[in-house]
Amino acid sequence: MDKLWMKPPFGVGDPKEVDATPEVLTPLMVAGWSQCDPPADHEEVTTNVHD
Repeated sequence: MDKLWMKPPFGVGDPKEVDATPEVLTPLMVAGWSQCDPPADHEEVTTNVHD
């Protein structure tokens, strides 16, 4: 399942990683959350690596 990072309204609070599904995103977006880049200290793990 794909995930993405969302930041809270007005930048108050920490971003969080959520499932990229309408059921999860719609309530967050209605509440003012928006998509953002992952935090700098977040290490992305890639499971599909091509040589």
